[in-house]
Amino acid sequence: MTEGIARSGFDIDLRDGKAAEKSLAHMLLNSAAGHLIEVKSDELCRKTGNLFIEFKQKGRPSGIATTEAHYWAFQYDKNCWLIVPTERLKGQARNAYAQGLITRGGDFDQYEGVLLPIEWLVKPMKAV
Repeated sequence: MTEGIARSGFDIDLRDGKAAEKSLAHMLLNSAAGHLIEVKSDELCRKTGNLFIEFKQKGRPSGIATTEAHYWAFQYDKNCWLIVPTERLKGQARNAYAQGLITRGGDFDQYEGVLLPIEWLVKPMKAV
């Protein structure tokens, strides 16, 4: 532990940090009590900077179009996760769709989806 006088505002940072810890714990613990988290692994994201967000399989709505999850958790690198509220993800997926970032992927390219730049999810979101 650091000795000496804490910098100005440290008490506020500490309070905010503890609130963030509680928020994450609440989200993860509530997943066991009914808050659903869709878990995806995207190995190509590390190389491309894009997440593949599926919306159709074999001509039928699937993935983000039919999810009941409250959050989506992406493992985009070994032990590196991004957890996004579903509504925010849907908004950015719609933006990607509108910009023509549509592609096929998954097993034997049987899924349709958008390539969503991961930076869209970590930068402040523009109003949709």
